[in-house]
Amino acid sequence: MRLPHADEIGTVRLTSPPLAVTLHAPEPLAPGSEEALRFGPGVPTPTDTAAGRVASVWHGTVSPGPGPQDVPRRRRSRRGVLGGWLLPAVVLIAVAAYLAWQRYAPALAVTGATVHTDAAGPACDGTATVIGTLHTNGREGTVNYRWKRSDGTVSGILRQRVAQDAHRTDVVLRWTFDGHGTVRATATLEILSPDPADASATFTYACP
Repeated sequence: MRLPHADEIGTVRLTSPPLAVTLHAPEPLAPGSEEALRFGPGVPTPTDTAAGRVASVWHGTVSPGPGPQDVPRRRRSRRGVLGGWLLPAVVLIAVAAYLAWQRYAPALAVTGATVHTDAAGPACDGTATVIGTLHTNGREGTVNYRWKRSDGTVSGILRQRVAQDAHRTDVVLRWTFDGHGTVRATATLEILSPDPADASATFTYACP
């Protein structure tokens, strides 16, 4: 195009026809094409994806700490470890407490004794059953005792096992008589250990 001179201000002449410009509308992209761009609420930004997060960390705009998706997993792992150790720890504490109680709790103690039998005595050539009762403090252990009879007979040392939480334990003497006559008889229970105590009962043997 030739520029006009000063004396040609009123008229502009073009030495060539103007260029024709044709605009074409862009062709629509095929569904699923990687070049498609989406905008609007609910559409994740590049920093929300794994690749975007890596790029943001590289450029220094995001801290390289654990993502939000990692926190629940770690919390679940801690709860799992705590639950796995809780039951064995409770059992261990219970066993230790029981052993300590067994070791340091008070030992077996005898608090008293009683003896009873049928005051009428046995029939001719019969046997009298004499029952002695040991009264204890509820601890388990062994009581050493013996029987003394009014005819001068003394038994050897006998042992009676007492169960845990048992406050009454019975021991038995059987005394047999034969022949005719009348006898006033007394049976005595003598406790030797762990605590000394004694008790007795009297009955009559009568055989005409």
